[in-house]
Amino acid sequence: MTRRLNNNPIFQNFYFIIFLIVILLIFIFTVGFKILLNTSVFIANIFSNNKPTETIKNTNEFLSLTIDNIPSATNSASIIVSGSATNIDEIQFILNNKKIKEIKNFSLDSFNEEISGLVEGENQIYLIGKNNNDNITKKTQKYTVIYKNTKPKLEIIDPKDGDTVNKNEIIIKGETDKEVFVKINNSPVIVDALGKFQYQIRLNEGENSFEIIAQDIAGNIETKTLKINYQKD
Repeated sequence: MTRRLNNNPIFQNFYFIIFLIVILLIFIFTVGFKILLNTSVFIANIFSNNKPTETIKNTNEFLSLTIDNIPSATNSASIIVSGSATNIDEIQFILNNKKIKEIKNFSLDSFNEEISGLVEGENQIYLIGKNNNDNITKKTQKYTVIYKNTKPKLEIIDPKDGDTVNKNEIIIKGETDKEVFVKINNSPVIVDALGKFQYQIRLNEGENSFEIIAQDIAGNIETKTLKINYQKD
């Protein structure tokens, strides 16, 4: 009897349908949910992209103030400060923690201003910009400017001015301040960390004249002339 039921086509179709249902359920609970979820997200993105987006303007991102050119050292109590600005209405110039100049109703993209009142030695300079509509300020970084208006030291140790020598080569030795550039007859000379220098040069027969120039970082210059006579033995 059991064997006849198993051979019955109706029961065979029933088992096959059950098998298909099981396979379908497995597919739905594994792959089907992922496909359904991805499809839903895709459709939601399409509708969201069609909606107008609202742009929020952050004024800080459009507010800028920079110093593009400022000397590191000067021999004048006045300097020129230049830079650029965006969305700035007012610019304040701060020297040694004091406001010394102010530009109002500023509407340009760049500025080139002279500021004065530097003191001997190091000076701290920075700018403050203001946007009046949003009441937002922008500050530049601080810059150090050295003001020095005295000539650098320049001493010629050897040989002495007016000396007469019997050799066709000499070594000019001298001393100056630190961070000073030296030239002898327009040729650069190496100056060590202590300010000492020496320069070997060939002489022509008769009188030889040398112009020695010392210039510091502020542009101050000291000049000396050295004359040496060369006579053969």
